Amino acid sequence: MPALLPEQLRAALPDLHTPVKLAGLRQPVQLWRDPWGIPHIRASGEEDLFFAQGFATAQDRLWQMDYDRRQALGRWAEWAGPAGLDRDRLLRASGMGQAAKADLAVSSPAAQRMVAAYVRGVNAFIATTRSLPVEYTLLGEKPEPWEDWHCLAVYKIRNTLLGTFEPKLFRTRLLLRYGPERLAALVKGYPLGHLLTVPPGAEYLGPAPDAEKVLRPLAGGWLDGVDLGSNAWALGGRFTHSGLPLVGGDSHRGLDAPNVYYQVHLACPDLEVIGHAVPGMPGALHFCHNRQVAWGMTHGMADTQDLFVEEFRGGGREYLFKGEWLPAQVHRETIAVRGGAPVAVEITRTHHGPIIAGDPQAGKAIAIADPGLREATPWLDAARDAMKARSVVELDDAFGRWTDRVNNYAVADVQGHFGYLHAGKIPIRPEANGWVAVPGWTGEHEWQRYIPHAELPRALDPEAGYAVTCNQRVAGAEYSYYVGLLFAPQHRARRVQHHLLALQQSGGSALGDMAQIHAERLSLPALVWTQALLAVPPLDKDSALAQELLRDWDGRMDRDLPQPLIYTAIRERVLNQVSAALLGELAGAPGSEAHLRQLELQLALALEKGEEGWLPAGRRWSEVLGEALREGTARLRQQLGGEPAQWRWGQVHHTQPRHPLSPCFPEAAQYLDPPQVEAHGDGDTPLAGSYGHLAPFAVATASVNRYLFDPADWNQCRWITPLGASGHPASPHWADQAQQWADVEYIPQLWDWAQIEAQSSCQQLEPA
Repeated sequence: MPALLPEQLRAALPDLHTPVKLAGLRQPVQLWRDPWGIPHIRASGEEDLFFAQGFATAQDRLWQMDYDRRQALGRWAEWAGPAGLDRDRLLRASGMGQAAKADLAVSSPAAQRMVAAYVRGVNAFIATTRSLPVEYTLLGEKPEPWEDWHCLAVYKIRNTLLGTFEPKLFRTRLLLRYGPERLAALVKGYPLGHLLTVPPGAEYLGPAPDAEKVLRPLAGGWLDGVDLGSNAWALGGRFTHSGLPLVGGDSHRGLDAPNVYYQVHLACPDLEVIGHAVPGMPGALHFCHNRQVAWGMTHGMADTQDLFVEEFRGGGREYLFKGEWLPAQVHRETIAVRGGAPVAVEITRTHHGPIIAGDPQAGKAIAIADPGLREATPWLDAARDAMKARSVVELDDAFGRWTDRVNNYAVADVQGHFGYLHAGKIPIRPEANGWVAVPGWTGEHEWQRYIPHAELPRALDPEAGYAVTCNQRVAGAEYSYYVGLLFAPQHRARRVQHHLLALQQSGGSALGDMAQIHAERLSLPALVWTQALLAVPPLDKDSALAQELLRDWDGRMDRDLPQPLIYTAIRERVLNQVSAALLGELAGAPGSEAHLRQLELQLALALEKGEEGWLPAGRRWSEVLGEALREGTARLRQQLGGEPAQWRWGQVHHTQPRHPLSPCFPEAAQYLDPPQVEAHGDGDTPLAGSYGHLAPFAVATASVNRYLFDPADWNQCRWITPLGASGHPASPHWADQAQQWADVEYIPQLWDWAQIEAQSSCQQLEPA
């Protein structure tokens, strides 16, 4: 197989040039592909437009669509073997497929037609193509036909599980193992004086959460027996050369292969939009603009996933609620396993939601309550209406029907309006629900309703003249509703704000000036750590050499410098020591990563103030930092060799995108995995490059897109992704944007059709 694979890779490429006749198409459609392989589709009507989008997406990303479909439906083990079983069990239990069907059923006829047209286009490609993606050759499989509800399931798998249930499960384990005092010590809430989203420029004034008061009633024996980030911004028109606002941003997610998003341009007489689509889902949902409005998106960080501990009897067939035993919904399913025997699973659901942890037959288990899984919602209409919005006000109205996930939006329109919107379904319930799993049988923790869309935080045409949303806390303590427990530190938001204020003072900004925000790699915590490290007496020669390097450093996480590597290695040594003492045997457990990020923040705050309460008993900052400096540099010398001045952050801080089938077919990984590129930044800089604390320092999360939008002239817009438009490893567009992405450069976002036609190739789609 490996010797033949390069030929198979080339044979798997689709025909992107020959005119094709397709059943289900009403009128001819032009499918243009620009120099980067990005499709620009022009049709005479909406249904033909979305049909052609489905066809083009299948040309480029069919296997990725199928991968996401199988994940969403809990069928990944059919291809991945036993390694996919645990995820399949969770997805079968969640009922994501049933939720997708229910959401489609309550969507408007127009939204349903949009999906149906897209699916016809996907199936038209499957029916007419002479070549399938090479992944099917590796697996010895063929794609199954698509159904309309599969589109919603594919979107959900990329978004619904981006929630809070794993950190909440982790906190539940911590409470059960160590008690409320330890959990209260770990979760300190959003720091005083840190930047809020609404109103722009405001700072959080407290109070800190009273964790022990909330947790004390939940610390009894009732749990016994249970087996248990992005940037966006908008700048007002009075600070730009054109007089109209600007929007920029990027989305921070794991670096998948192919990239999670798909660049696309769709046009017909009643609709034109360009931006990023989720392969398998019609339209361009986020990070896009139409003829009148632009919007970028970040994760809203709202806590919308609650965990309820249910008490069962009768072999898991009945559960207790407010003194009554109610019938649970129970059914059995079978998971097929590649190379193994089928596995039977029992799916149980209560009125709170599906059981995702524990065993109902043993008496107790945990149900997840999530707006995207609990009840049918017409979020598909929100996506369609957003593409047709003619102003930020109409965009806000469209998002009133949005569900998965809760998002922040930086917005602007051609009338000059701009600002920030918050959208999604946030349940109203007791604050204790946000900390840990709560008793499901008492009725004391039930969801009451959702926060009305009109009462969600927003800032339209703010007096400050800008809006910044980098996953920081959205609203202050005076906000009437509980929204969430964990937010990103303010570090990225402060640096974005710094640049926007500087642009305001410069006397006028253009889109190119906004690009410097994407390139911003100064780390605020690095400045704090560096100052403290320079005050520590060095314990050996390498420690002294490292200090000399740090003395000349300005805190910028540049891939070509040694200082970011030295600082990061030392901080990790301290973090590991503190987390081991605080979390004990739970350090490194699933769900702990989010709390390690919070612990990073608290250590920087404590270091700045000279507070030593976070350190293990009897330890002082001077000795902890001195030892970490010695041990961190010793480890780097062992790993990299040479002299400290020759080390570079990019040596270890690089992307490592892996194709989902690489673990299954390691002999083919060299052909399937995209090339690695060295990256700037870290998790605290707007130029994002987070690494996993459990496996530093390779890039785990970074910008999966970057975009700059100018409502004064859409032809000036720019964008970039970390790989390319195609999902075929042999395609020239598999990773042709990667180096420009790593260098913080852009490609033009072609909008004018005369320019598109002059630079692009065209494939004509004709009705059969």
